[in-house]
Amino acid sequence: MPETECTTNGFGTRCTICGEDHWTFLREGRDLCRPGYEVRFRLSRCMACGHVMQTPQPSDAELRAAYSTDYAPYRVTWKEPGWPLWKILRHITTWRRVRRLKRYSRGSKLLDVGAGAGDFIDAAHRAGWDVRAVEYNEELVSAIRAELGFEVHVGELRPGLWEENSFDAIILWSVIEHVPDPLDTLRLACSYLRPGGQLFFQLPTLYGIERGQWFGEHWTLLDLPRHLNFFSKESLSRLCALAGMDLMIFKTPTLDAAWCYYASSVSYIAQAETSAKRVLRLVSVGMRAFILLPDLIFRAWRARGTEAFALAFKKEANEPNHLSHHSDV
Repeated sequence: MPETECTTNGFGTRCTICGEDHWTFLREGRDLCRPGYEVRFRLSRCMACGHVMQTPQPSDAELRAAYSTDYAPYRVTWKEPGWPLWKILRHITTWRRVRRLKRYSRGSKLLDVGAGAGDFIDAAHRAGWDVRAVEYNEELVSAIRAELGFEVHVGELRPGLWEENSFDAIILWSVIEHVPDPLDTLRLACSYLRPGGQLFFQLPTLYGIERGQWFGEHWTLLDLPRHLNFFSKESLSRLCALAGMDLMIFKTPTLDAAWCYYASSVSYIAQAETSAKRVLRLVSVGMRAFILLPDLIFRAWRARGTEAFALAFKKEANEPNHLSHHSDV
């Protein structure tokens, strides 16, 4: 669907990056985790800086309902028997994340913001880290405390949970795109990070949301209404600088681009109304793979892929920060 200029579709929503409120409609979709729920959520591009976000932002009640469904990150791998495909893929993801932690950080104290089902903090603990965590879902927090024994706080990251400058590394795996105020979250995370400490990100990108238009609402990166913001390298770098950090690494792995195409294909085919339509969609997906996948892989190699791994360092106390929240990019 082509972008359509409209300066009023944000309903007063101000851009996370530049603070402006003029938007161009980009695309929309339903919450696919709630079959039969027909409310549509809109993504728009800021006409001032190019940032992509939901306009208007969903209400707190809407988000609570969205996270109370069968949300995939809340599935507890260490409780479910057998080795279905989703569990194997979750273990591969956890292994990749621990490998990145070992490669880029040499500290001992770790804070995981948005611990989910606890897979990563358990693996990080086994790798020698002293872990703490925050998680929004109260049931998961109770399970992690009781069965894994870690210190986990319920809710969002907030001041006063620990002393400032306490952690050598802070993890934001698939978190920053979910929070209504990313800058506030980054500033809080930075306050808990020691000078020179590392902040790890994994996030769907602005570049990725511009792709996969023919999948429509089945494009995996959308995950509406849970994904509120989609960042480019430039916009994430700007927010990090405003929070007192330097963005040092921004990569978009090819494996994530291929996985995005595969997961979107599965959803697209499964939602067809009849067996005949499913067969047609399967053939269509196979044919389009020859066209789309090489382009997705090439873009991933150029750091313009669907999902990014990023790493920021907290600035030393004597390093100035001349940016303001509404300065030009």
